[in-house]
Amino acid sequence: MVARTTWQPLVQQSRPAAPAGPELAGLLRRAAQVPSLAGKYRSFTDGSAGETALDELPLMRPEELSRAVAEVLALRGAGGGVSSLWAGGGSLAEPGLSLLPEDMYAGRVRREWSPVGPGDVLANLHPLERMRPDHLFFHRFAAESGATGMSFGRLPGGGHEEWPDLFARLGVTSIAAPAEVVSQLLGNAEAGRPLPWLRTLLLGGSALDATPDRAIADCFPYTEVWRLYGSVATGPIGRRGPLCLADVYHPLAHQYVEIADGRLLVTSLDLDRRPPLLRYDTGDRGEFTYCVCDQPGAAVRLTDSSSPYFRLRGRTVSARELVDLALAAGDVEAAQVAVDRTDRPERMQLRVRLSPGVPDDSYTLDWIRYRVLENHLVLACCVVEHPEILEVVSAEGPFTPDVLVHDTF
Repeated sequence: MVARTTWQPLVQQSRPAAPAGPELAGLLRRAAQVPSLAGKYRSFTDGSAGETALDELPLMRPEELSRAVAEVLALRGAGGGVSSLWAGGGSLAEPGLSLLPEDMYAGRVRREWSPVGPGDVLANLHPLERMRPDHLFFHRFAAESGATGMSFGRLPGGGHEEWPDLFARLGVTSIAAPAEVVSQLLGNAEAGRPLPWLRTLLLGGSALDATPDRAIADCFPYTEVWRLYGSVATGPIGRRGPLCLADVYHPLAHQYVEIADGRLLVTSLDLDRRPPLLRYDTGDRGEFTYCVCDQPGAAVRLTDSSSPYFRLRGRTVSARELVDLALAAGDVEAAQVAVDRTDRPERMQLRVRLSPGVPDDSYTLDWIRYRVLENHLVLACCVVEHPEILEVVSAEGPFTPDVLVHDTF
């Protein structure tokens, strides 16, 4: 109780003011220029709603953002400068689109987050995945930091031992890597292949790397760990340094973060972003807290994801999208996603009730699995290194109305 009364006022005082007045009015006017968002925000721009506060605005959903991005692309000239197009989820038929500025906010992130600098060589182990920005972001970030960026991509499997020697000869000091590659690095270290030259490890980006700090410290005791939290839709949201508490991130200055009923909402303060991001529902849950580091500003602890979203290998996946893809295969009349988080990496089951007359055999289930993986823009990247974490199983039900359940299997 004493800790709460000591720290909570400090946290509240350190939070930046919400966008208001001309700043918020400008964001609303830009949003109302997008056809699919006009009805949502028109009453806040024509004066009929009076002076508007940010927390009075409705939430922006991922599907609304994707539809607005498609319209901005169609209108072309309505964009605000050079942008790059990404997809944080969805299917080939309905991708979850996002437009980020050409530098993906690397310069703004660098002003607040400084894991590397001149003299560092950053090995970029993020693969070039389906419309995901992490590989290119960390290259831009290395350039903004004055460091040398080395594009390598996903590490080879099969026990290859030559790549650490190559990195050492090239003077690599730092690695940026996704969760599955970090797991590979830890496994190599436990097998007797340490990386004595590794000074800095950069984790996260558009996916949340939840690799425990203790596991990294056991294998790389002299390596500093720096983390980013964000999404493909928002770009980087928060940062962590080596002295920060576990699961605690400091929101970046160009992102205004709210916690509403436990849901983490983001408003981009980039006035040139098209379409604007206003109270965007990230699908994550969190709470404001404090951090023991000496960095100013608010701190947010991430706690979980909000249904129908869940995290698989750090990436946010929509159970609703997977169920819809299973139903679209034509052999399924009902489906549900079950996630088991008792193991690492997490495992999931796509439980399907087959349509009458469809053979209940391994061929049918493998075909459904293949169709879902081929058509989803995120799931295949999650299971490429660990195919065992996704299983399609036949089940009679009953299926609850929820498309996502948590279970042990």
